[in-house]
Amino acid sequence: MIAVVAAAQLATFAVVTLSTQRAVSSRLQQELEVGQRVWEQFQESRSEQLLASASVLADDYGFRAAVASGDIPTLRSALDNHGTRIGADLAWQFSPEGRWQASANDMAQPSSEVVTRLMAQAREDGIALQTVVARDALYLVVMLPVMAPEPVGWLAVGRRYDDALARQFHRLTGLEAAFVTNGAATTQVHASTLPVDERAALSAAATVGDAALREINVGQSHYLSTSHPLAGDGDARVVLLDSYDRAFAPYRTLRSRILMLSGLATLLAVVMAVALGRGISRPVSRLAQAARRIQAGDYTQAAVPGGSREMEELAGAFDRMQSDIAAREERILHQAHHDGLTGLPNRSHAYNRLQAAIQEGGDVAVLVMDINRFKEINDTLGHDFGDQVLREVARRLRSMLDPAHLVARLGGDEFMVLLDGLSGDAALRQAQALWEGLKQPLDLPSTRVSVEGSVGLACHPRHGHDPDTLLRRADIALYDAKAAHGGVAVYEPGRDELHLRQLQLMTDLRQAIRGGQLELKFQPKLDAASARVQHVEALVRWRHPTLGMVAPDEFIPLAERSGFIHELTRFVLDQALSCNAAWRSDGMDLGLAVNLSAMDLLDADLPDYIEQRLALHGVPAARVILEVTESALMQDIEYALRMLHRLKGCGVRLAIDDFGTGYSSLAQLKRMPVDELKIDKSFVMQLEEGSDDAVIVRSTIELGHNMGLSVIAEGVENDHALALLRRYRCDMVQGYLFSAPLGSADLIDWCRRRAPATATATDALSLESDA
Repeated sequence: MIAVVAAAQLATFAVVTLSTQRAVSSRLQQELEVGQRVWEQFQESRSEQLLASASVLADDYGFRAAVASGDIPTLRSALDNHGTRIGADLAWQFSPEGRWQASANDMAQPSSEVVTRLMAQAREDGIALQTVVARDALYLVVMLPVMAPEPVGWLAVGRRYDDALARQFHRLTGLEAAFVTNGAATTQVHASTLPVDERAALSAAATVGDAALREINVGQSHYLSTSHPLAGDGDARVVLLDSYDRAFAPYRTLRSRILMLSGLATLLAVVMAVALGRGISRPVSRLAQAARRIQAGDYTQAAVPGGSREMEELAGAFDRMQSDIAAREERILHQAHHDGLTGLPNRSHAYNRLQAAIQEGGDVAVLVMDINRFKEINDTLGHDFGDQVLREVARRLRSMLDPAHLVARLGGDEFMVLLDGLSGDAALRQAQALWEGLKQPLDLPSTRVSVEGSVGLACHPRHGHDPDTLLRRADIALYDAKAAHGGVAVYEPGRDELHLRQLQLMTDLRQAIRGGQLELKFQPKLDAASARVQHVEALVRWRHPTLGMVAPDEFIPLAERSGFIHELTRFVLDQALSCNAAWRSDGMDLGLAVNLSAMDLLDADLPDYIEQRLALHGVPAARVILEVTESALMQDIEYALRMLHRLKGCGVRLAIDDFGTGYSSLAQLKRMPVDELKIDKSFVMQLEEGSDDAVIVRSTIELGHNMGLSVIAEGVENDHALALLRRYRCDMVQGYLFSAPLGSADLIDWCRRRAPATATATDALSLESDA
């Protein structure tokens, strides 16, 4: 009987041991399968985040303009700033042909093999997502086109597969991870959670090539492993390892206790063997079922406790593992669909919500808004202050809207509001309320600041039937609002074509100078009393190779929006001074007037450039007049005054152009170091004695003279207006009554032909005065 009982005990122990081994193997296998599922979701979320971040940069208006124009410094800056913000480890920009142009953080250009693989997939699929090796490191890289509106380049953004990523996955799943590439006979480990000695052992173990479960010895440790290919490359894989030593640890204590209990008594040994069989096998089976539920992604049911205390502890461990995995998956999904700075839904999530709202039918309104002059806030007060502004704007928008409405951050300072169920009129009222609310001062931790925004509105089904169309047309309305210096604009039918034309013009404008498409015209400014030519105003004209003549009123605002206005102004200054120098050498001394944009007042290097060009061409500074519109001066009066004094220090004369159309006060005018006032042509073209225009013109001339300023009237188109201006003692006149804008050579011929007639007219005026 003792032998029988001993045999029974041994058999029981063998059954328990075998069940334990099977349970552990099954658990490890299931944990690896769950880990592989988590890895796939983790990789998918990481890819979506990378794609969303790259899309934000590729869709950024300034970045597209920089790519289209080939502005390498701006590209590098944009790649550095955006890469830092999204945590990218790699950022490359390529030409449409695949030629590398710029990298973030001065990273070396990629190898031709990497570029060839990326470009091949991107051209075939429209976007590439691959794992590449650069500098012996693995990167997940997404490549997508930069459209404006046709492809003008390619953007590649990547994140590294490093130890930090492996540790993050380990915290999610408890599994060891290694990112490897296969060589001819060995495996190269690029990053891992394993210790250094075990990494070397894994590298020398064998080449990993499939997803089959395998038992491997890595140094002194025994693992069950599987591998999974990384994006786009079968040679780059993630190896997941689960330790047998860790899995068997809970069972060693259990085995010792079973042996101890087996020695108490032969009779009790039989009873305990039966009890242990029932107390272990069934709980393990239930735990296996729980593991299969977790593998399938079902985290709703808890593991059923039962059996011994160890089994209950193990069931509790399963429950905690299940809760942790569910929470981590929820956090991963939240991070994939929300903005990290403001906590708002991101572009991808907002797009999906908009698509779902459209599919449900009914009224849907899309608001796209951004903060006016936000770049200046970042440049002058720092990015930390700009981030505070963005967070407070997000909080303000959420607080002003019903919880059913969605507020999302599209990127940068651009936000989107989804108003589901509101018609066009109601949406417009809501948009105006948001715009008004945003104008209220923002309470930041360090100060109070006032900002203003611009809002573009598009409505379904009136303005479009799909998310892409609605978002594009809301963007177009936003551009219209910004062109009107803030407020709310509703999309107007037909603006798509104009928007595409503007994008083409902004893309082609940088080529206009190098292509010789820009030319200068000069319109004379005559002394009102003597009719002698005193000055000429330089005016730029653009003859586009396919669109023909493009009016300055159309391309100058586009140059300001794209940041090209500084280069354009410098081109006009240099060419105008070159022509003036040629006139002077030919015996023709004419003053030269050049227009400055509001954006030119932000160019801190402009005074130095003017002094350099004056010295180069040998033109006296006193013969140059810089004309700045009154509205440009009023945008930031204090900064404008500082810039005007710097320009005045160069020795040039300053004039306020279009005077009477802005809102300058006499106190502000008195502070400005200007020499001339130029009456806007809207007051001159229909000038009649006794009219309101006549009162304004006469008062302006008297005001200018009393302040010691010369006064010029533009838009003189008839003799009657000229006679009134002479009677009002206007100093100079300009308009089509005398001449349209002329080329340099035609201007000289016109001046010489006019000289004898001017002398005769002057004599006649003198005789008339004597009489």
